Amino acid sequence: MQKSILCLSALASQALAASLVPLPKLKGPYAVGTTALELVDSSRTDPFAPTVQARKLAISLFYPTQTRGAQGGNGSGGGNDNDNGNDNCVQALQFPPLTAAYIDGVYNDTTASAERILTQSCHDSPLSYPELPLLLFGPGLGNARTFYSAELEEIASHGWNIVSVDHPYDAGIVEFPDGRAVYARDSVVVNGTADLYLSVRVEDMSFVLDALSNTSVVSQIPGLSTAPAPAPGSSSSSSAKLRTDKVGVFGHSFGGATALQLLLSDPRFSVGANFDGILFGPVIETGTSSPFVLFGTNPRMADDTWTTAWENLRGFKRQYAVDDTEHGAFTDFPVIRDVLGADSPPLLDTGLGTIRGERVIAIETAYMDALFGRFLKGEGGELLDGEGAEEWPEVSLVGRN
Repeated sequence: MQKSILCLSALASQALAASLVPLPKLKGPYAVGTTALELVDSSRTDPFAPTVQARKLAISLFYPTQTRGAQGGNGSGGGNDNDNGNDNCVQALQFPPLTAAYIDGVYNDTTASAERILTQSCHDSPLSYPELPLLLFGPGLGNARTFYSAELEEIASHGWNIVSVDHPYDAGIVEFPDGRAVYARDSVVVNGTADLYLSVRVEDMSFVLDALSNTSVVSQIPGLSTAPAPAPGSSSSSSAKLRTDKVGVFGHSFGGATALQLLLSDPRFSVGANFDGILFGPVIETGTSSPFVLFGTNPRMADDTWTTAWENLRGFKRQYAVDDTEHGAFTDFPVIRDVLGADSPPLLDTGLGTIRGERVIAIETAYMDALFGRFLKGEGGELLDGEGAEEWPEVSLVGRN
């Protein structure tokens, strides 16, 4: 009897594994790890929560790791043959259970496709290179942080520590690491203004950066809790310290608007980018001297905020348009549509454009790596001056200084 139960369990596990749909392999030189944390800002009361409580955030991290990818067709990363690594990679599902169920409901998907998407990131693998620059990412209004995992893990594979931040009650769903979730429908704010949501998001992002400077938070990140203490007499701090003094920030839609406002509001954010977001906040008129890049669809809807803000960007600036895209192309849903193939629910392919998912991620990676490489690593960035642009014929340069 016990042997029969074990056989059935093994068969069920094999069936589940066979039904998983992996995202494309990573192209960068690093394998990537991922983990999720809950952060509590006790200094603020959540203005949206149905009960009086501190503001609670969920974040996901994507980062280079020395853990090698799983063997076989679902392996993590291209060229990630680091002999100093280990083989203990457990690839993370893209969506936790409640988020997957939420997505299935939104797209009327009766086949539970969202539950089957497998990332190329190793769950809870150690963050191996804290000295690499830090990037913060913000999702579009209504979107969860997990809607961008394919994009972020690919960028991370090129040598970036990335933190994606959820904003509870403005995202349709925010699922915390312990499995509980909060929904926008439960917010006490009805018809809130863009200025309200922007101000809360700006505070959220600055708080996340504060938290990542806190050793009690950093110690929760795999690989950093066991970092060696500084040698006696050394003036340097532990190698677990992340680089939070000068970081990059980027986002999609409202997350991109938040990125620009952060360049004005918090000097630790030194360079940023916006993927197709209408802009909000005083930064439109006040401007900034920090480097900033605008990425949009081609053609892009009329948007006076981009026109006004462009004139007030006093530092390095570029504006690009990407052919065959719609607003949703800058999420992971194009690549999810592609890997699911015939199993993709018809409603999923709405507002994405015709560009292939892997291609738009490759474009995002090339240009973000160039932008942040130039201003945070002091290297590269030639693509921003047109060198190698012929490799990206879908991308048109609209404006530069």
